[in-house]
Amino acid sequence: MSTTTPAPYDPGPGTEYSYPLSDYARATARALGKDWDAESGYLGAWGLIITTDGRVSLRLYVDGDGSVGDLMLEDRSTGREHLVPPFHLPESAPHTPDEMREWGEQLALFVFSLGL
Repeated sequence: MSTTTPAPYDPGPGTEYSYPLSDYARATARALGKDWDAESGYLGAWGLIITTDGRVSLRLYVDGDGSVGDLMLEDRSTGREHLVPPFHLPESAPHTPDEMREWGEQLALFVFSLGL
């Protein structure tokens, strides 16, 4: 009987996750409307979602604590962190502009639910 060891999972760059988190922030700002904007964090690893009047500044990032990273929004004025519940989000990572727009719309709904 022959046994083979499966090859380690090693997707090519950009195939598993096509967009950095800063793109999620930009899609969210677009969905929130003309009074919102976004900025990229270091290497796109996080993004800021901000109001154009500076009233609200949210950092979108993945929390590395625990066994699985969680998508988080941090209110930079208060330091409060909000876990983005997975049921608020599409089922898989976006690979097309339309899928990214859908992510932005769902994240915008979550921001609205926070009353910011």
